[in-house]
Amino acid sequence: MPRDMELLWLPFSLATIMMYGLGQVFAKETRTNVSSANLLLLLGSNILIMWAAYWLIFREPGTFSTSIWLQAVIAAALSGLAYVSYYESLKHGKVSIVGTIAGAYAPWTVVLALVFLGESMSLGEALGVVLVVLSMLVFTYSTGNNGERKTELLGIAFAICSLFFWGTSAAVAKGAISELGNTNFIGVYALVCPAIWLVYWLGREKGKFEMPKSNRWLLELSLLCFAGGGITLYLAIQNGPVSIVSPITNLYPILTIAVAKVRLKEKLTTRQMVALAMLFLSIPLFSV
Repeated sequence: MPRDMELLWLPFSLATIMMYGLGQVFAKETRTNVSSANLLLLLGSNILIMWAAYWLIFREPGTFSTSIWLQAVIAAALSGLAYVSYYESLKHGKVSIVGTIAGAYAPWTVVLALVFLGESMSLGEALGVVLVVLSMLVFTYSTGNNGERKTELLGIAFAICSLFFWGTSAAVAKGAISELGNTNFIGVYALVCPAIWLVYWLGREKGKFEMPKSNRWLLELSLLCFAGGGITLYLAIQNGPVSIVSPITNLYPILTIAVAKVRLKEKLTTRQMVALAMLFLSIPLFSV
């Protein structure tokens, strides 16, 4: 396979970072007090419509075993549950703590991919992954932690669940996509996750739906970014090793923080500049 085809995962990964990062910025700017259950219901509606349309247009015909369809359902369900446990963790702990824990799923995905999917890395790619993970941790820990670390254990427990759900979901999805193709997997996801979030909404809100009172169009823009970013994420997973794609796409919070700081005319701290330098150094290593 030509080298440019081997690197096809990279533009899809960068697109994922862009859409997830900007989606977070738009979500922050809505400053909505709508509950997490209502937000997940709205996200599920956007995913159901966008991803179902994507599947109808680009669906891949074929006959697949029941076991591979079940694997796709499990991967999608794990992702849906990760969102639920993440929002539950935010109710019991500080986002600077539980967000860091939940967002550190990439190393777990790398381990699963290397052990169970038979993926391998060159020395350059391995060094690139290490730099990416380190830059993510340095950047995250240098933002918003003012010494207050009294986080409820329940919040930490939910965040750990999210870590393992998201990390395992990515590895299982890679196996399913290798057989079904990206489009068919997206079709499964479009049904499974909105259904999980609907059940979560019914249990949390008892059927009471609430829309934000302002900035509705900006909230919708953020949801569209998240839905679009999900499609490019699974395109990246289809076209590249998940052991590399997962750490790379997991860098979207850096874009969110960087854009927010530019908009607010704030300066990056020394630690954040070091983290960005490690990130830029890692990029050429993936072509070694």
